[in-house]
Order: sequence, then C-alpha cells, then structure tokens
Amino acid sequence: MRRWLPTPRLCALALSMSSIVFMPAEPAFAARRVVASAPQITAFEMEPAQTLAAGNELFFRVQGTPGSRVTIRVRGVSRTIVLDEVDDGIYEGAYTLRPNDRVNPGSSATVTVRRNGRSSVSTMARLNAAPPPVAVAPQPKPVQLALSRFAATPVERLEPGTELRFAADGTPGQRASFAIEGVATGIPMREVSPGHYEGSYTLKRSDRITGGNPVVATLEGGGQAVRSQLARSQILADSQAPSVRNQQPREGETVQATGPVTVSANFDDHRGAGVDPSTVRIMLSGRDVTASSTVTRQGVVYRTDLPPGRYSADVSAKDAAGNAVRSAWTFNVEQQPPAAIGLPLAITSHQPNAGVPAGTPVTIRGKTAPGATVHVQVVGVASETGKVGTTERLVDQRIVADANGDFSFQLAPQMPMAGMRYEVDVKAWGNGQAKDTKLVLFQQR
Repeated sequence: MRRWLPTPRLCALALSMSSIVFMPAEPAFAARRVVASAPQITAFEMEPAQTLAAGNELFFRVQGTPGSRVTIRVRGVSRTIVLDEVDDGIYEGAYTLRPNDRVNPGSSATVTVRRNGRSSVSTMARLNAAPPPVAVAPQPKPVQLALSRFAATPVERLEPGTELRFAADGTPGQRASFAIEGVATGIPMREVSPGHYEGSYTLKRSDRITGGNPVVATLEGGGQAVRSQLARSQILADSQAPSVRNQQPREGETVQATGPVTVSANFDDHRGAGVDPSTVRIMLSGRDVTASSTVTRQGVVYRTDLPPGRYSADVSAKDAAGNAVRSAWTFNVEQQPPAAIGLPLAITSHQPNAGVPAGTPVTIRGKTAPGATVHVQVVGVASETGKVGTTERLVDQRIVADANGDFSFQLAPQMPMAGMRYEVDVKAWGNGQAKDTKLVLFQQR
C-alpha cells in the first residue's frame, strides 16, 4: 500500500556502513567469499494519529536499501508491522490500533531492515516526538550544461548530394546531435576535441529542404538538455540581392479610381536567406508610409485614397544576409465617377500577397462588366531549393462574367510546397474595351 504522509516526522538515524571484508588470496579457481554489507536506513518517519486510541491509524515510511524486508515493532503493540516496498528503497505501511494495545505518547517504535542475512535497526524514541533530520552526505553539484556556439559551413545551394556540415561548442563529454525539421532527426555529432562537436548530413533526392527548415543542435547529459537553432542565413551562402517584382500600379499606368488605391510589390530572394521585414521601406511621393503598410517577407502592400495626380513609389529592402534592393516607379491616378469607367475589373476574394492553404483547391473571385469575357492564367513558381526554378501552368481558361459581372475560377496546385508563389494574370474584354490586373499569392508554410 503506497500512501504519502502529509506531515512526515523524520527520525534521526545513526547509520553506519559495514565494510566489505576481503578474504586473503586463495589459489587459482578457489572459491572466494565476500561478506555483504548491512542494508542502510536513510529515513524513518511516522505520521501519528490525533490520539493514540483504538481505531486510529499510525502511518510509517522508511527509506533504505532496495529489496529489503522492513518491519516495525511499537512498544505496547504485540503485532509486528510489515512495510511494503512501494518504490525502489521506499517502504510504507499502516497499523490500526486495537483495544488491547497499550501505547502512549512515550512509546517507542523500532524499524528493522533485513537483506542477504544482514540487518540494520533504528529506534524512534517517542511516537509523538519530532525527530531531528537524518544527516545526508553532501551530493556533488551537477554540471550545468552550456551550448555556446552552433554554426554551419555555408553552401551555395540546397540540392541532392549537398553535404551540410555543422559544428557546436559546449560542455565537454556530453552527447551532441542535430535535427533538420521535416528531414532528419537525432543525427549524432562527434566530439573531435574537448567541448567541440562536429556532424554532417548529405541531402537526399527525397528531402524537401528549403533553407527555411529549422536546424536545431541538442547537447544532453546528466538529465539536462540544452538546444540552439540556426537561422536560414547561416546555412546558405547568400551574395545575391533580392529583386522587386509585380509592382502595382505598374510603371506609367493610369489608375481610374473610385476608392482606395493599392500600391504593392513582391520580393523574390531567389535561393537566398529571404527578405528581412524589418528592413522594408515604402515611400509614396517622398512620404514614408511603411508604418501604415502590410509588410511580410514576400512583399509590401499600402492602400489609401489618392486624389488625381502623378505619384512615385519607392520600395527598398535587405535580405537576411544584408544584400540590399531598391525599386522606384511612377503612376497616375484619375478620379472619375463610377459611371464614367468603361470596363471595371477587380479580384475581390484575395488581397495582394495573401497566403493560401496547402493541399486545398482555392477559389478566386472577381468582378467586371456583365457578360465580359475574362481570360485567366495562373503560373506556380517554386523559388525554394528542392524545386528551384520550376514553374507550372496551373490555370489557362476563358470565363464569361454573369449578369452581375461576377466570375470565379479554382486554383488547384499539383506540387504544393511552402513558399511557392502563384502569379495570377486576369484580362477582361467588354464594351469594346480591355483591361487586365495581376495578383500574387503565396503557399502557406
């Protein structure tokens, strides 16, 4: 029966270790005898009853050598109380006082621990006395693990056959390993010198690593574990600046606006470390509008009402490796009543640079003139390693808008992967006019 005592009382134990007795040397193959050491008692505690009356229980708990037989005799009780081993070296038991028991607060309790023919005994002087603590030998202070450095040897590209090499510095004599999320785990690192660990992994054709996969080193020992994670910029040797693409409105375009105008651009860092959003700046006719914009690693979007006139847009950014890019262009705004606009065209279901879920068909909706013909083209671009430079035409179809000017189509990528870019090009014809618009979406990670 295992029962923890809520108000333990410790018994001072004067414990002694019996020495191991070595017999004199005997001839070869002669039998040797070793005298086993006496079992230990490291704690003896009791939770006394509120009163020492018939029907009340006394609870005992002893800590000592595992695998022993533990019994308790209480002065005034004729029965021997046997304790059960509820955990390694932990013994517990209870005794219910009977009417013929003759116990009082001055009664003593004696514990006997027997193992391999040897025994140890300790006595609790009074049932209701709080014994002094058992002296415990000081334990050595555990070593505090530290992982001071985790680094990679940069590579130009992540493709099958590329060897990724990692090094870590930390507490000597421990177990070190690293993991590449979604690729491999528990890859061992060898301690090549005290506290310096090295390991490597060669990319397989089946691996889908983009440079954005977290790489985590783990140092373990003494029941402790410490970890360190690498940034993407620490794996790829990135010397190429990102580019700015899909500027909206386009260079020299005249926007016929009856509401907010969207000024946006996309970033493409090719196989690099990715654009750092904190470095992105967007200026509109010399005014910094970054704080009012939506900024991500993939692009920047600013929406506002603009009076008629000529405007300049200026977008700048740096990637995680510090490579800078800047793009500037101009456009015009003409503010006209809605009735004066000959052919409206807008995508109503998604904002520029929006994320779309992986593995699920996406419905894109738009609005134009009733009965207008709409030509839709969607190209998927995998700009991450593992599918570097791969493009896939996902949609190429003509649609006729309904009587309200609404139209829709579905995007169902065949090779969805995190970071994939979908470039949507929509053109409409109606009322003897033509108009086009673009939209860029990104696969969610």
